Amino acid sequence: MPKQQLQPKRPYYKMSFQSKEALKTLVFQKGFTIKQAAQTLSINYTSAKTIILQFREQQIRKCIKYLSMKPCLVKQASKIKYNLKIISQTGGVMVNEKIYCLR
Repeated sequence: MPKQQLQPKRPYYKMSFQSKEALKTLVFQKGFTIKQAAQTLSINYTSAKTIILQFREQQIRKCIKYLSMKPCLVKQASKIKYNLKIISQTGGVMVNEKIYCLR
């Protein structure tokens, strides 16, 4: 059996921080598709797609915080006021914030 010949590896180009930020801005704030943003910035589509997917995963990991390891419990309503704060974000940037007062 002949040994397989090794193919030379493709060159790896490190993308600058500014181009990554420009890509995120185009996709999340200006509404471009990943393909359109990649073409506008002259970036490889697969690289742009990987950057956007990694950014989304990072944002999801940041947002999930569990205060307790206990399962969810039901508690009877009391006379305590609860403030509920809902923050809407797009691409990690706050878009809207609303505070509700529950009694």
